[in-house]
Amino acid sequence: MESPVLYCSEHLTKEDDEEMQQENGGDGDDDDHNNNDDDDTDDDDDDDVDDPDDNDDHNDNDMNYIRILISREITDVRLNNQEVEVLVNDNWNQEIRTHAIRYIRRTAPQFRLRRRTIYRAVMYVDRFLSHRIIDNGQFWAVRLLAVTCLSLSAKMNENIDDVPPLSDYPVGAYNINVNAIRRMEILVLIEFNWDMNCVTPFDFRNFFISRFCRDVTRIDITRMNTVVIIMSVLRDLRIMNHRPSVIAAAATLLAVHGNVTIQELVIEINALPINGFLQIAGVSYCYHRMLELNV
Repeated sequence: MESPVLYCSEHLTKEDDEEMQQENGGDGDDDDHNNNDDDDTDDDDDDDVDDPDDNDDHNDNDMNYIRILISREITDVRLNNQEVEVLVNDNWNQEIRTHAIRYIRRTAPQFRLRRRTIYRAVMYVDRFLSHRIIDNGQFWAVRLLAVTCLSLSAKMNENIDDVPPLSDYPVGAYNINVNAIRRMEILVLIEFNWDMNCVTPFDFRNFFISRFCRDVTRIDITRMNTVVIIMSVLRDLRIMNHRPSVIAAAATLLAVHGNVTIQELVIEINALPINGFLQIAGVSYCYHRMLELNV
């Protein structure tokens, strides 16, 4: 694979990166339960499907919207199994993911960026790493990639007035300027054939909550817990590479039930109004991997 043309005048060491992490808020593990961006409800992250009522036209609109999402997620670019395994089994790529995700998750709340913006930014990081190499130890390049993917995701997801200027993104001790970020944005756009659209699990969240959570008094807590679970899977590329609807279904089932048997999972999925669009094996895999993550 071709090495990316990254623009930065200083190559810093791992020790430099750790010092900068402490400067920008510590270098501890990415504890999903301790991140403020997971703790509160976020109306801006609600997808366009409201909780269903008795109005047939309203329900028809909901289902039409879900059908559109399904058709989009099927055509979205995802990593193939070989690409996933290469990234998962390479220690340096795993370190890149850890550093990039930590930066994205810590920086986005400073600009009040939405969770789906964070999620898409990590999707961009994974997509880039599946086709390009960042040489071992080049933490400045990792930081540049993280800034670039968060910036592009914000431009795709946020209202134009809410998109931070490139000059506002923190770069710590690295000598990364606005022109370097702009050039890196072009590199990523070219690498992706300018196709930056992608569906996220947040687009399906309300749909599954309305179907799986039958206790109306628990709707709000289920919504919050589903967010925590979805955000927790950022660290697990094998889960993230499943279709967003599969991830959203598994996260919602876990938020609602805590623990379900395969038979109960099959019943819940088969009761959905769109038959056959979820692969039970995929939902089951993601559900049990989420359990293993202790979310």
